Amino acid sequence: MRADINDRFYRTFTYQGTDRVPDIEFGYWPQTIRRWLGEGMRAELTEEERNSMFPRRLDDFFGFEHEAHGILIDQKIDPPFEEEIIERRGSSVIMRDSTGIIAQRFLHDAEESSIPHFIDFPVKTGDDWQAIKQRYRIEGRGLADGEAIEQARSAQTSGRAIKAGLIGFYGMLRNWMGMERLSFAFYDCPEMVHEMVEHWAELLARQIESLPEDILIDEVDWWEDMAGKNGPLVSPALFDEFFGRGYSRVMTAAAERGCAISMVDCDGNPHDIVANWLRQGVNIMFPLEVAAGVDPGAWRDEFGMELRLRGGIDKKAVAIGGAAIDREFERIRGPFEQGGFIPHLDHLVPPDVSYDNYREYLDKKRAFIGR
Repeated sequence: MRADINDRFYRTFTYQGTDRVPDIEFGYWPQTIRRWLGEGMRAELTEEERNSMFPRRLDDFFGFEHEAHGILIDQKIDPPFEEEIIERRGSSVIMRDSTGIIAQRFLHDAEESSIPHFIDFPVKTGDDWQAIKQRYRIEGRGLADGEAIEQARSAQTSGRAIKAGLIGFYGMLRNWMGMERLSFAFYDCPEMVHEMVEHWAELLARQIESLPEDILIDEVDWWEDMAGKNGPLVSPALFDEFFGRGYSRVMTAAAERGCAISMVDCDGNPHDIVANWLRQGVNIMFPLEVAAGVDPGAWRDEFGMELRLRGGIDKKAVAIGGAAIDREFERIRGPFEQGGFIPHLDHLVPPDVSYDNYREYLDKKRAFIGR
């Protein structure tokens, strides 16, 4: 843990003194942005930003703060598949993307747009895996250009935390195989699953190890999305059997660079595997979806102060407004006052939240956190 970092995010989650927690949020549905513009929001946004989930300009318009300095870990496919539109269906298309996934994708400005409807994935057999493995070769990665290294070095010297954002093991294997096929693969071809995890762990860990010796990694962020409302998509035993060694390999490499905090982005209710993550040093759970049954206070009571919390405000309450918002802040007051908790909405702002209600929510949140 570094004491010279002035980043509120890092200091909150390492239980060091800070004037307040950071004022951060987590994106918007494009339909929400378009609704707010129609309701009088005066943000100047490009067409691309109006169709984006994470427009930096809109975050700046609301005055949100930004955490850490990101350092690139190369996780892209090389060579990519050729993108191909297979069929057009009104406001959506059936297409193969650069990673080889075939899905029905809605156009960004379609009001019914949501997550893609996935149809097919590139890995079905062992031969398919060997072919994809060549597109994710380990050799030649981790050679960040000099400018990126100097930017990280400068940020580090100025007291900013350095973070690496990683695709997790379930997340990556699902991208390769799809949820259903991966679920069977744990039982039908476990050796191949182990090989996939080992390969992905080496691809990530070796890049961390290849950074110049003076470049630290203060935080590792994982994207997994491996749970639904009824719980995680793997059992605790399967997590340890298939993903434990992968997490250990990468988190050990990060710890040797000084990593003190690690966040996992997992929607739904991953309660049953929180302890598995904590054992691997992944100690921040996000976004704590209330509608899926996540209760930040109950989690803190169960897992203790080793568990850090981010998110946890029910977006449905903001759609209602008024007293419903007040009740949300009262609901989380206990674990918030214990520390190690940064509150914000429990996912992207949905389009049933009016602009006035969102501004009301922000005013109340800022009063709650002391901004």
